Amino acid sequence: MTSQIVCLVEDLGLSDRRSIIVWEALTELVCELLPEKSVVLRLWSARHVASREEVSAWVEACFRVRDYRPQPPVDLSQFHTLIGYDLDKAAKALKMRQRDVAKLFRKMEKALMLTACNEVAAAVRHSIENQHEIMLKR
Repeated sequence: MTSQIVCLVEDLGLSDRRSIIVWEALTELVCELLPEKSVVLRLWSARHVASREEVSAWVEACFRVRDYRPQPPVDLSQFHTLIGYDLDKAAKALKMRQRDVAKLFRKMEKALMLTACNEVAAAVRHSIENQHEIMLKR
């Protein structure tokens, strides 16, 4: 199932449609990179008008994600298949749930995380500049 950040006032998509796993992985990643701002960084997906603090946190998150160097806990190539990753095999090997493994793999995709982060930053900026409600629509 895909989700998209939308402006509720303009009924306008502010991001590409992405798997909910991607959005959850992004939120986890930015909260790991900026633990002191994790509360405000988790607000973006709920229906709301963004605050200045939230915009500032997401701009900083974009810089942190840009400078982020993914460090997988193990060599992920052992789980690679012709069509992606074997999440079941990885979950068993890492002793994690499949959903958590899927988020881990997504967090390792720096380009994807940076693109999604920029989309959230642009959406919260749109929200505060126009005083429009935004939310992640599933």
